[in-house]
Amino acid sequence: MREDISENSRMGWHTIADVRQISGNAFLGLKKLSVRSGKITAVMAREFLGFLEKLAADAGPFDVTRDHQFLPRIDDARVSWSRLSFTLYPVYVERLTIVASDQFPSPDDPVPLIINAPGEWTVCETALLPGANHHNNCADLWRATFSAEPQAAERLSGGLALNAIEIPHAALASGEVDLRPLQLHALNDSGDSCDRGNLGAQAAIANAFWQTYWATGALRSERGTTFPIAFLPIDRSWRGEHDEPWRERKAPQNRTYYGRTSILAHIHETLTRARALFFDTQRLRFEPTPDFDPAKYDINPDDVKLAISELNRTGFPDAYTGANSQLLPAWRGHEEGFDCGVYDAAPKSADHKVRIHRVVPYAGCAFLSEVVNHTSELRKCGKIRGFGDRILAATNSTFFLNFPEEYASLHSAMNDPAALLIEAGRIHQTPAMRRATFVLYENGDTAITVDARISFPDSGMSEDGPDEAMQVFSCFHKSGQSFRNNSAGPCQRGSVIVGDSVTGTFSDSCADIPANGIVIDRWLTPPLRGAIGVSLPPNTDQSKSKVRHAFAAGPLLVDKHQIVPLGASGEQFQPIVLRANPSAEETSELARTQLPPSLLDCECRGVPPTRFPYDWNDTRAPRTALGMRDDGSVLLVVVDGRADLAHSIGVTLAELAQIMLNLGCCSAMNMDGGGSSVMFVNDPRVQGMKLRDELRDGVVNLPSDRGGVERLLPVPLVVCLRK
Repeated sequence: MREDISENSRMGWHTIADVRQISGNAFLGLKKLSVRSGKITAVMAREFLGFLEKLAADAGPFDVTRDHQFLPRIDDARVSWSRLSFTLYPVYVERLTIVASDQFPSPDDPVPLIINAPGEWTVCETALLPGANHHNNCADLWRATFSAEPQAAERLSGGLALNAIEIPHAALASGEVDLRPLQLHALNDSGDSCDRGNLGAQAAIANAFWQTYWATGALRSERGTTFPIAFLPIDRSWRGEHDEPWRERKAPQNRTYYGRTSILAHIHETLTRARALFFDTQRLRFEPTPDFDPAKYDINPDDVKLAISELNRTGFPDAYTGANSQLLPAWRGHEEGFDCGVYDAAPKSADHKVRIHRVVPYAGCAFLSEVVNHTSELRKCGKIRGFGDRILAATNSTFFLNFPEEYASLHSAMNDPAALLIEAGRIHQTPAMRRATFVLYENGDTAITVDARISFPDSGMSEDGPDEAMQVFSCFHKSGQSFRNNSAGPCQRGSVIVGDSVTGTFSDSCADIPANGIVIDRWLTPPLRGAIGVSLPPNTDQSKSKVRHAFAAGPLLVDKHQIVPLGASGEQFQPIVLRANPSAEETSELARTQLPPSLLDCECRGVPPTRFPYDWNDTRAPRTALGMRDDGSVLLVVVDGRADLAHSIGVTLAELAQIMLNLGCCSAMNMDGGGSSVMFVNDPRVQGMKLRDELRDGVVNLPSDRGGVERLLPVPLVVCLRK
């Protein structure tokens, strides 16, 4: 950010006013009015809103800059950081509900108001009906409520707070500074797990699974319900992913699987569907049941041994969450490196064995605080590979597979990036969906585009080759249908592609469309890695400089200095729509790739992120955005929300677009938000600028998840000094 911001030349009164104009009632920020009384007319409701607005206008300052902190240079680099904080609404009402007298505890109160939660008000109809309790007859009492002591006024107000990092184009063009997505790894160079022996990492991964499992439909009300599961690290960029013994494996129904990730998924899914995978709580090892017959499932017995061995070598059970923590405490002692002996309180079943209901593959992830503050430790364990630069700052970046239904495909995994991802020229994920994409070229030029395309090789195609019309199926093609219909084909010969590799082939049948890949009606032959490429527009000087980094998120917010209305860019978003909610009981008995009827027969399957509220000017949330100015500088912005509405109420996508435009951006795009929105600045000076003492060193915003703890991220976006 430039110092002239402090003079309100780019971000100040005019920006907040612009945001206010698209926010509803100017002094209240009202987003939803609900009338649950047959006595209240629209005229009455409008009059009452006008009354509240006048009181709010009289209550105190409006559009007041509370705070502006600025570092012109982070760690002596040309990158700068700024924090801006405003009182946006002296009184903030996001949801106002007017109810009948019999629904209100004390309808005879002169001020019949209940603040259920910050920003959520319930008012009795008596305040709007003629009589002694009508709001005009009690105006002084209402005014006193709005103009109370500072503590109460702060409870009623709504703020707006954002943090921004600016990277000059000259710093990118000279090679001094890099802005890159940093793919984290689950396996190190040797193929060993990065998380074995790390109780904190294992607990965080298990917690991430259960948080999204419990947040699915009716499972919210069954929070705390658990069942035994195991986690298996997968890493498609590991150099041994396609080496023997992971080259290929024939499977039933004319299918072939390629690579460690898909082959292990096939075998583990077979075991869990057959209810044949157990964990021995005394020996602390996974093992199949003695009566499991691989021949019945067309699996080689040696492959079962291989899959079990790999699970024992790199995987771990959930011994951390709910009932699972009581079921498997000996595992925690084992991982801490001491011999805990026989666990006397093991389940009183034959051989002390617990059935594993599902094996959840997961891609590499870590907390952003670890990436910034403990970079060397993550390098040592292999979670960070091929990266030696010094991190100046970091934010979250792209969407990733998070909810269990998103990675129910055999070829998907928890934490897999959901859209295009290129890091240091290496394709980690293909543009399976049309999304706004940030591109950094080798010469330092940048672009935001929605025109990233998949490119196929001229050779390596079976039979007809690329000259024939080829069908390409992504998860968006069936997003408006149920999970039951999520398949491509039948195809005479088809291929499943994730990242830049073929993960499976099939013939004379259909194939599930992975949430993070594509299916084509051609049989791509080895070599498997580098099977496809990505076509991106040339950079601004038409030199077609090589792409250094690229990642997709979206939606597009600003293009050519104009706000892009939702849907106008043609991006592919579709939230999930359920007809009924699943229950924990029916879901707990299913393997990973199996879904309960409520998901199988949902109205719309959606595409990742399935729970993303894809609306323009309704949902306020914490947000992260990336923008570019005409001079080539790049702006990273994190807007706070949810955690403390007096501090910041969050913004809608429309408001975020307006903010990015008024910050001088000629183009801008949304990134992952909500609890993922976080910004770190790696400079000792910011440690004294924490918004709360309990935040981790370097956190400059206020993350919205409980305790201000940021979420696990598979792909941080880092600003770094290049070596």
